[in-house]
Amino acid sequence: MLHVHVPHAGQTGVEKKPIANSKGHLEIIRDHDPVLEGTTVSKQFGEVRFSMVAGGPREYIRPDRMIDRKADGYLRVCRPTEGEIWVFQDGRHAVVRNAELVCYDSLRPYKIVMPQRFKMATLLFPHRLMGLTPKDAQLLTAKAWDGSEGLGALMSCLIVGLEKHSDKVETAIDLLGGGVAGLAAAFLSERMRSLGTRPDAGKQSLMLSIQAFIRERLADPDLSPAVVAQQHNVSLRYLQKIFQEHNTSPARWIRDERLARCRAELADPGLSHLSIAAVGERSGFYGASHFSRLFRDRYGITPREFRKQTDASLSDR
Repeated sequence: MLHVHVPHAGQTGVEKKPIANSKGHLEIIRDHDPVLEGTTVSKQFGEVRFSMVAGGPREYIRPDRMIDRKADGYLRVCRPTEGEIWVFQDGRHAVVRNAELVCYDSLRPYKIVMPQRFKMATLLFPHRLMGLTPKDAQLLTAKAWDGSEGLGALMSCLIVGLEKHSDKVETAIDLLGGGVAGLAAAFLSERMRSLGTRPDAGKQSLMLSIQAFIRERLADPDLSPAVVAQQHNVSLRYLQKIFQEHNTSPARWIRDERLARCRAELADPGLSHLSIAAVGERSGFYGASHFSRLFRDRYGITPREFRKQTDASLSDR
């Protein structure tokens, strides 16, 4: 059950004021990754979704009975561009305004309150993409983060930039999504380190370092879990353990990242001069038939068919 209370005077960054139930309206959130009422912009960048929601006073509630904990989890990072946002989750609450940031998690009950007219920009990330487990994410929710300097400022400015320019991005959207996810992961990792000497923070930082190492070396045919473990001074067994916490394995993660990179390059008109085999080789797949089979198994379509579909979609715009 979700228990919330109204912030009271004396709490950091909170002004004493009633929740505006009577002036706005209530929306029950049933899905893990909903398109909220009042959404004016929604754009998918690979596995990252950006949205802009605007409206009058409102409350969003996701009760415990609506949550399927076996489903994939998502973390939302929010920034108000008008008004303020109150987030209640995991026994905490945060109030953010202007350039501040706050996040909440889809796998546990939450309540979001906008006590006045608002505009809210949001980035939605799968836990896996952030190198987070649900337990890790619980450390980060319903806390106000400064968006005026450092990684917080970069994150805050990125969200505003996506509001202004996301509808003009037509190519390499998977690669852009990876860049957005990388910045968000670095920001959240920094937030976890700021919480103190918790073992969860060190493990997440290691996972992010491993993921970055792999992404930088996807074209290397000799990239393997053993190489990754050696470069990070951990045993292969420990490497497998931390990936298992994300319901995958190091070998599968490497393969899926290679396929995601290939998919992004096949969708990029600027790389249309490359053959299918060349696209595969750029991400470490040597042998066109092998690459085609893995791609079809992952996406349900061959690389050639995917490129044709993408070209047809772009030509229709």
